[in-house]
Amino acid sequence: MRDALSTALLVAGTAIELLACAGAVRMHAALDRLHFAGALAPATLCVTAAVLVREGPSLIGNKAIAIAAFTLVATPVLTHATARAIRAEDRG
Repeated sequence: MRDALSTALLVAGTAIELLACAGAVRMHAALDRLHFAGALAPATLCVTAAVLVREGPSLIGNKAIAIAAFTLVATPVLTHATARAIRAEDRG
């Protein structure tokens, strides 16, 4: 049961990321591509949940939580910084 649930969560996270990548490739403007970076949050949560379901609260589970926390904090910051850099380049 745990293997099936962890596999389903991993497949869901991977599918979300693949759809986000396909959307980013389809967009023409750089600022439009940044909207697809928001899909990283649910995908990260799915993959982290898959690791936690499979491994439980262990060293690997704690590392998955730490990586997910870093990703969830860093993604909006990097997206904002990238958008500002693109906007500044377009102005000047």
